[in-house]
Amino acid sequence: MPAPFLEPLVPGVPPAVSAWIQGLKEVALHLERWAFDLPEEAFWWRPKAGANPIGGLVRHITGSSLRLGSYALPLRLPEWARKGREWELMGEPEPKEAVVARFHEAWEALLPALRELKEEDLGKPVPVGSQGVEAPRAHVLHHLVEHAQHHAGQVIYARKLL
Repeated sequence: MPAPFLEPLVPGVPPAVSAWIQGLKEVALHLERWAFDLPEEAFWWRPKAGANPIGGLVRHITGSSLRLGSYALPLRLPEWARKGREWELMGEPEPKEAVVARFHEAWEALLPALRELKEEDLGKPVPVGSQGVEAPRAHVLHHLVEHAQHHAGQVIYARKLL
């Protein structure tokens, strides 16, 4: 199976949306390969004090992706995703299965929501964050994918340190 970026365009969506869908699929593949098979202890291992564990990075990828998605897409934001970055990265460990299940639920919501976008939707401004600063929907969604990819790279690196 080729890497998602080598696949054909997703039918029926603008090319940018297709790229974002493929980018999020790639994040899922990386996490499946580098994080989800870890035993509980390794999932929450910190290479040094203050460093993010793989489990925290997965929580953050999931929560931040849903928060960013909720600005630009018609997504419901679960209560746990409102806890924010500090809890996601530095909060107490929880069962790995719960973190993995939330990730899958988030991706099962994000990918179909992206498929509903039309070209004319992409340039429209959307309010972002608690201050409601506006940004083009396309920029918010592009950042969502870049941010998830960035932290997936950290997961890969952390796994190689184990």
